Amino acid sequence: MGRRHTNLFQKLLKFDELLIVREKSQSKPQTRSPVFRINYYPPRGDNKEGWDAIDIFGWLDYKMQIKIDFMCRDSILAAPLVLDLALFMDLAQRAKMKGVQEWLSFYFKAPQTAPELYPEHDIFIQLMKLKNTLRHLKGEDLITHLGLEYYD
Repeated sequence: MGRRHTNLFQKLLKFDELLIVREKSQSKPQTRSPVFRINYYPPRGDNKEGWDAIDIFGWLDYKMQIKIDFMCRDSILAAPLVLDLALFMDLAQRAKMKGVQEWLSFYFKAPQTAPELYPEHDIFIQLMKLKNTLRHLKGEDLITHLGLEYYD
């Protein structure tokens, strides 16, 4: 995520602030989501740094805070995903699977499907499709969540 994404998030944050002002004017209780901001810092390039603070209660109920500073590189975060995709695409080719590999949508922000199908964006359903496809290729029973196996 570079400068383009930062501008988008800044616009979203301003929109969020407008909602907060609107809430105040309507005398509703305030509910504010955590602050989220990405700043582009040229010396770091596309490397990312994230901060977070977790509020806790310590001994004798004193308010305390755990602060986290996370620095990472996009390429290091993406490498295992790319490796998984390469291995799964090789598996699909060996299994003679052709066309769009919808079962790999778990790995993509914008899942691809056959033209007549609607793309599934629910990450848990995407993961289930991935697991069930791997089970199918191995010849195992698919996970159905019907619970019928408990009543045999």
